[in-house]
Amino acid sequence: MGFDTTRFPFLNFRDEAQFSRQIGEIKNFFKKNAHLFPEVFTHGHGLKETFLELDPLIDELTANVCPYCGNVCCANRHGFPEYADVITMIAMGEELPSYDLHVDERAICQFLAQNGCVLPRYRRPYRCTWYFCDPMLLEVDTGPIRRYREFLRLVTQLGERRGELLHCFFEIYRENFREDASSSQSPHTS
Repeated sequence: MGFDTTRFPFLNFRDEAQFSRQIGEIKNFFKKNAHLFPEVFTHGHGLKETFLELDPLIDELTANVCPYCGNVCCANRHGFPEYADVITMIAMGEELPSYDLHVDERAICQFLAQNGCVLPRYRRPYRCTWYFCDPMLLEVDTGPIRRYREFLRLVTQLGERRGELLHCFFEIYRENFREDASSSQSPHTS
């Protein structure tokens, strides 16, 4: 089950004040209304488990492909979170990374080091997990069939669990804070 993340407001990383305010509003919304979200936190736990299960497989694939690539996919513009990423990180019980919003968005991602990303996979924007370049897909396709099946199973499960979490969050928010949703476009309480 997927979820249309365009139902959430745009998280504007180009405006530091707005970006910080929006993230603060999401954090406060969770903090003040945690009693409404036990199912969301349960989904968050399941999502994190899937990330942890998928991580070694993606690490193996990237180790076989990325060091030999002449075109680095990991750019700063892809390393900034979307609104839905902030929701899922909080639901998993994770702190958001500290983002340097003043970097060149076309440059190599601020979190990319010599041996790969310094952030655990579950603390990265979702696009960092589901985007696979052609050489990576070829590595999956030409590798062992068992790895191929496991890869498909886990990537599918990750998308389903994330979709369930976001759907659950959105339904609770919409049902309980409809007035806030229509007036402010961001989850916060008075």
